[in-house]
Amino acid sequence: MAGALDEYKRLFREATVSDQMKLFQLHVAIYLVVNIIWLALNMMGSIKIEPSWAIYYSPVGWGLLIVVHYWFYVRGAENLCRLREEMVESKIK
Repeated sequence: MAGALDEYKRLFREATVSDQMKLFQLHVAIYLVVNIIWLALNMMGSIKIEPSWAIYYSPVGWGLLIVVHYWFYVRGAENLCRLREEMVESKIK
């Protein structure tokens, strides 16, 4: 029984890590599309932001949040699963 439970936990962790990586990739794709459009509109003159360096606030700020997303939710996905398992197991005992 313990072997089946360990196998289930391993498969659950793998699925969670995979799901988090897919969400991260979607986040990066949206980031790229939105910021390419944002910078293109600004370069064509459709949007005028003064001072000119202020156009980089969005890509830089959002980029930092993407790093945070990766650090905590993709890189740490397996640890989050373990913490959840420990919480559930402590409530059962």
